[in-house]
Amino acid sequence: MLIARLTFGLACLGMLIPQGLMAATPTQQMVSDVVLGEGGILLGRLIDGRGYGLPGRHVEMRRGGEVIVWMRTDQFGRFAVKDLPGGTYALVSGSTQNVVRAWAAGSAPPRTSTQVILVEQPQAVSWQAPATESVDVVYSSSDSRIFGLSPLTLTAVVGMAVGIPILVNQHDDDGPSTVGGAGLPASP
Repeated sequence: MLIARLTFGLACLGMLIPQGLMAATPTQQMVSDVVLGEGGILLGRLIDGRGYGLPGRHVEMRRGGEVIVWMRTDQFGRFAVKDLPGGTYALVSGSTQNVVRAWAAGSAPPRTSTQVILVEQPQAVSWQAPATESVDVVYSSSDSRIFGLSPLTLTAVVGMAVGIPILVNQHDDDGPSTVGGAGLPASP
């Protein structure tokens, strides 16, 4: 009887949750602005979630899906590309892929960063840049989703998974049946 109630409760739960909530949602790709240095130089740094540079890592720069240049990071996780025209590029390293909008020196919006920071294993909760320089921190992982659900939706699903069987159990029909709630037996 308990298995039948649980099956019924889970079936009800499945009908209550819209399929759009159960499907994994695509993550938005963050675009970071960076101003190119003299001679079209793009400066960057590849770090882990604790802020430590990742030396010797392969970093690719892509445009339109094609690799236009690749480089290795130095001992501090830094990399640079020279003779780069302004435009939109994808920087790829390991599992990290970030879109960078590179601006020529005179055309960049105010307070545009002079370098891009790629975080390969984001674990840091916050990071503070020095007050004299603006730095874009680009995180590569999706937000805090479990099974493709936001924390609020996951809480609602778990709440329904617990609540529906409790409600089903409260309306247990093992006791004597009555007609119309008047206390009369359903059959003589």
